Parts: sequence; C-alpha cells; structure tokens
Amino acid sequence: MCLFQTTQYQQRPFTLKNTFKACRFFALITLFYCVTSHAEASEAKLGLATQLGAFEEVKSLVFSDPYSSLPQYEVSRKNFDINGENVLLKHAQRTLSSNANFIELDTKHKLLQANGICFAGTWKMSQNSPYTGLFQAGTEVPIIVRASVSLSGTKQRDKRAFGVALKLFPYAHSALTENIFLMHSLGGTKTKHVANLPMTNEPALGELPPFSQLLTAYRLESDLEKADKAFSGKKANARFRPVSHLAAVKVGDANSRLTGHTEESTPKLSISAPTASKEIKLERELEVKSEADTKTEIQGPHWLRAALRPDTPLVDEDDFRDELSLQHYPNQTLSWVLSAANFNDAGIDKAHWQQIGEIILTESVVSLTCDTKLHFNHPAIK
Repeated sequence: MCLFQTTQYQQRPFTLKNTFKACRFFALITLFYCVTSHAEASEAKLGLATQLGAFEEVKSLVFSDPYSSLPQYEVSRKNFDINGENVLLKHAQRTLSSNANFIELDTKHKLLQANGICFAGTWKMSQNSPYTGLFQAGTEVPIIVRASVSLSGTKQRDKRAFGVALKLFPYAHSALTENIFLMHSLGGTKTKHVANLPMTNEPALGELPPFSQLLTAYRLESDLEKADKAFSGKKANARFRPVSHLAAVKVGDANSRLTGHTEESTPKLSISAPTASKEIKLERELEVKSEADTKTEIQGPHWLRAALRPDTPLVDEDDFRDELSLQHYPNQTLSWVLSAANFNDAGIDKAHWQQIGEIILTESVVSLTCDTKLHFNHPAIK
C-alpha cells in the first residue's frame, strides 16, 4: 500500500454592474481551491494512515497482553495427536494455506516454535540491486517480527534452533500481509548468544537435537514434509522457504501480489472495426507498444540472509527472549543487515551475497498473543 475531482465554470465578462458578483465569485473560487487542496492533502494522509492502519492494529494486539514472567511451553509429540487426529499435520497445512494475521489455536500453545519474542520495526531497502518489488532500493514498510526456537530449550545450555518470521505490511487499504522465514539451523546449536547467528531461508541442518527430543524432531520433519508436498508438489523442500514472491509486490497495490508482471504488461486490444479511422488504429497500436516497452520484469533473489550489524554489542542473558529484549540495546534498537543472492548449482555455501538493506527493530514484547495467536503464512514453493 486518488481520487480527483474537477469543476468547470462558464466565464462571463466583468462590468461595473457585476463587479461585486465577480469579486464574490473569485473569493468562492479561492475558498474552493483551499478546501480541495486541503482535502487532497488529507486524502494522501488517509492513504498513508490506512497503509499503517493494518500494521498498527496487529501491533496493538501483539503488544496488548505481555507476560508478567516468561512462560516455558513444551514442544512434545504427546501434543501432536488429539483423539486420534493428527493435529500437527493440520496445523502445518493451515500454516501453508491461511493468510490470516491471527488464528485461534485448538491447542494450549503452538506445537512448534512455541516460545518466542515479538518486535515492531521497519523493512528498509537502502542499496541498489537488480531486484524488484519489496527488494527495490528506497522501499520502506512496517513489519512485525517473531523470533523463536523450534523445540523447548530456550536457555544457553540448550541446543537452540533459532529463527525469525517476518510479516510485512506493504498494502494500502488492505490487511493482507507478506510473510517470510529465516533460520540459522534446523537442528539447532549450543551457543551463548542467538542475536549474532546469521539466518537464511535455506538454513543448515545444524547439530542433532537433544537425544530426549530425537523422536519429536523426527515426527516434526515427517509431518512438515508431508504438508509441504501437498502444496508445493514435486518442488517440496521443508528446508527451503522462498522469498522471491516479495519481488512481485508493488507497495500500496494489493492486486500486484498475484500478477507475474506489473499491470502495464497487459496489452490493450487495437481497434480493428471497419468504422475505425487509421489514426485511431495507429494511436492504439502505439499505446500497446509503449505499454510493452515499459513493463517491468519481476526479479527476486533465491536466497536471503540476515546478519547482526557488526557494531552491535552482545547481551549476556541466559534465555534468548531476555537476550533479545530491546531494553538492553543502544537506543533500544536492534538491526539485522539483509543480503541477497541468486541461485547457483553449487548451493547456498557458494552464494555471491549482495547487501541490499536491513531489518530495524524498535519495539519488543513477550506476550500471550505473540506466542499463541499471531500467525505467519508459509509461502509454498512454485
């Protein structure tokens, strides 16, 4: 994420007899101009307010019910089935199919990534690149981010599979959002800090989960792959989540989300009726050619990486949610630098990264809505 109004007036000659009427008419015209100018300015502000409206609504709910103390939700396969129903598979399918910003769980907490911390901030593209849409330089949209770990362990002594889910708000007059996911590793790693772990949309396998959670991890992998195959078909890859769909997004235009090209790429039919003049035919043909010449090809990266700004001090807190609480950082701000890369046959380890922007986080909360209701749609692989 105009309306235009014109008014025509018929001119009449000024005489001594109607001088007063003319002056009054001029005053009315001046007043009309001032009012319409103010209306247009107010409308522009309303458009921006509407774009921020969905973001502010989501943010308000996420920040509405902070915990008084950190919960410790357990990720366990005992919660994956209820009365013979595979609830884990159902939740995985809903994650791939639902675009809702909030959902009502039929379980006490999330079955995966149960413990997290949420942020409000900005997606800011500051570097020129070949990429379009939300990757284009100058793009700046509000975001809600949730950082979490896959399994139950949240402390420094635990193997933490750390990652973030991002919800971008680019559309005016729409609550529709765009979502992406970045992780450090699938199996997790034992580390003192998580903030400085680089994350990508194709994370490394990492270490084996704790022995006590091996069966839980296996069940998760099995059901997530099954759900992904149902939506991505032969291209299914539970280890990879695409980000290229952001390249097709035109800020402020919810319809551009579904098109392969910008709207200018759709040619208009030339007039060929027998009564049409040659001039009209030529004008319409030139219009079609102009539209074809100005259409924008969509180009997005295959890989995206987020890495902590090098000058950021690390915070020594046992639980990752305390570590990431913005009260510990200068200006209460935390930033991850974004880099992008195109596909190559050698894989992500041989990617040629180009810095394109950053994620700037300015507010944080650990809340019930953040953990149990906030929903991020997983984009399918197309």
